[in-house]
Amino acid sequence: MIKKIFKDVFQIKVPLPYSPLNHLNSYVIKSENKNLLVDTGLNFPETFQELSNGLKEIGLKTNKLTDILLTHFHVDHVGLVPKLKEKSQESQLLIHRIEADFSKKMSEDLKHYVQSMKNFLKSYDAPIFISGNLEKYHPAFFEPEAYKKLALASNKLEDGDQINVGRYSFRVLWTPGHSPGHVCLYEPSWRMLISGDHLLPTISSHVAQFMEDMNPLEEYLESLDKIEKLKVEVVLPAHEEIFTNYHDRIRQLKDHYRNRLNEILSELGNKKLTAFELASKIRWDIHYKSWEEFPLFQKYLALGETIAHLSILEKNGMVSKNMVNGIFIYCRK
Repeated sequence: MIKKIFKDVFQIKVPLPYSPLNHLNSYVIKSENKNLLVDTGLNFPETFQELSNGLKEIGLKTNKLTDILLTHFHVDHVGLVPKLKEKSQESQLLIHRIEADFSKKMSEDLKHYVQSMKNFLKSYDAPIFISGNLEKYHPAFFEPEAYKKLALASNKLEDGDQINVGRYSFRVLWTPGHSPGHVCLYEPSWRMLISGDHLLPTISSHVAQFMEDMNPLEEYLESLDKIEKLKVEVVLPAHEEIFTNYHDRIRQLKDHYRNRLNEILSELGNKKLTAFELASKIRWDIHYKSWEEFPLFQKYLALGETIAHLSILEKNGMVSKNMVNGIFIYCRK
């Protein structure tokens, strides 16, 4: 499905098979000498066909893309990069430097990268059927070729970079949280924000932690503060629909995370619990009757979100954690 947003700015909805998100919004900005695609979709034949059809409908072929920008390195945004690069070998890949560096680590020593994640999950009490089976259910590990391409990105973005396409001049905004190198694109003259997964109209961004020495929820909330100062009239998100209630939505998200932090503190109470035990008690907005019915990947995501919330609570002196027999145990201070 194609939607024209402004002159030479188009949205192409591409399907995400087997995903509860249903679709990804790719965006295309055209000009005489430069054609920019923002985000690609998963590596499925029907996704590539829909993207190709959409490009054709707006007068482009896949081999006419000059620039492919990834808002972040999650697989639903980057899965088609190898196919697109095969069709358009001269096109530039643009992604934040941090995402390129992570992609390089994954590509050069995937076995070590996966093992470090397994060890991390074990230390937060993930059962072996979750921590020991990452390669079987985590979609990122199904697409090694995509990360090899991202590791070699020709243009590694930094906060404040300018990207000019025809009449549009976008400013790159580094908005870590959902991923370490997530970026949004802001066009101040048109008051337009391509928000990736940082800002979605009705669902909250997945903010999870799967490595030590990180505080992704703190980063995410700081990123919300950063973009709240912008003058934005239309938001082009990576999922769901285009929306305009920009500042209201930011306030809603801040309230959501504040409530989730309070919920975790309430569930912890006077008990000593692991992150996995806490994750099983949270009221997740997901269509399953009980924690036991959650698929493996959803339990994995829920655990990561719980750890991210616990990290900011720990930093703020509201909870403490201690390792007992190789497992972190949390309690309120």
